[in-house]
Amino acid sequence: MSAARFTLVVCATADGFIARAPGHSPAEWASPEEQAVFLAAVDAADWAVMGRGTHEAAPRPDRRRIVLSGSASHPEWRAPGQFWLDPTGRAPSDLPGLVGGVRPLREGLILGGTRAHDWFHAHRAVDAVELTVEPVSFGAGLPVFSDQRAREAVEAFLEKGYRVRAERRLNSGGTRLVSLGPRG
Repeated sequence: MSAARFTLVVCATADGFIARAPGHSPAEWASPEEQAVFLAAVDAADWAVMGRGTHEAAPRPDRRRIVLSGSASHPEWRAPGQFWLDPTGRAPSDLPGLVGGVRPLREGLILGGTRAHDWFHAHRAVDAVELTVEPVSFGAGLPVFSDQRAREAVEAFLEKGYRVRAERRLNSGGTRLVSLGPRG
């Protein structure tokens, strides 16, 4: 089995936040253009990987999800196509073997939140980033990474060692889609 490829798909504000607070879904504040890009990526992926808070903010029993949660005392299927596990002591490379019996994991999406981003980054398992930057500001909230110093999401990825590969405008309002990847 070849290694899975993981793409971090995230929407952030101009001041570098992914939500005002836990449970605050980008669907509440992101542009229709961002939501179209996001839904196309979700439809194309084999599995979406996210933290419990992200899962609970937008529950979708019809989607294949791997939910990372410290409350999962052991890896378990809590619904058809929804696998829960505590990521402690595990690596992203373990995921294909855990869910492959339901559907092979070749293309996975990392959908947040902050701790899920941290976990994948710590394991050097982010193969690509699709970052949408919306021209709104929260002033405070949940950052892309827990130790983020930058006040802008692209800068947060640059600080972590990623590089910009492409950038394009999604609409006349200033929404940008920035594609990044690991340096090297």
